[in-house]
Amino acid sequence: MMVRINTIKREVIMKIKERIKTIIDDYSTANEEARERNKIKSFFKGPSEAAESPWTYVKDPILLKVKGHLATIKSLCNRIRS
Repeated sequence: MMVRINTIKREVIMKIKERIKTIIDDYSTANEEARERNKIKSFFKGPSEAAESPWTYVKDPILLKVKGHLATIKSLCNRIRS
């Protein structure tokens, strides 16, 4: 019984680690994509036009939820400041 519980715990921990790795990889890819697009835009249109955010290119569902929450938090902070 105890061996079975330890095996289940290990499996859950491994799934969590894999999920975290996937999220990190997705954000890293999005960050690289935004950086490359900013280089291209700044070359052709000037530095003022290069304002791509990595959040534009994320695809992971958890990161998309974080992106949505960030927009809400930013709008609340702007309301408080005004």
